[in-house]
Amino acid sequence: MKKTRVRKATFKDLAWINTTYQNIDFLSSDFNTEYIALAEIEGIKCGLGRIIYIDKNNLELGGIYVLEQFRGIGIAQEVVLHLLENHKQYKKIWCLPFKHLYLFYSKLGFLDQKIHDYKIPDKIDHKHKWCNQNYNKEVLLLVK
Repeated sequence: MKKTRVRKATFKDLAWINTTYQNIDFLSSDFNTEYIALAEIEGIKCGLGRIIYIDKNNLELGGIYVLEQFRGIGIAQEVVLHLLENHKQYKKIWCLPFKHLYLFYSKLGFLDQKIHDYKIPDKIDHKHKWCNQNYNKEVLLLVK
């Protein structure tokens, strides 16, 4: 099996990142407010994800996506682990995955917000509501 490399994206990668996100109806990325990770196999981009800075205590993990031909070999997990490893200093990391991905995120330490009494940042709360109004699949609110 070929080795996956996950790295921090550079500004030169932004066009590919945003084209990929537009193709799957995700919001575009912004280098001013995000840390974006890219996964590559032998120099070919195969997946991505991002951390969005909310405030000094809160982040949002999102935009995790693996190109179809590269699925099933653990790339999404490598991207998420890279993002988490590079942001350990934050108190809370929020995640808004589609419901069918709950098991994947729970294995990585994310818990359903409903079992906590954490204050949900307004930006996260608004995005969660927007997602559930605009996507045809249920979107959960998880926190780590």
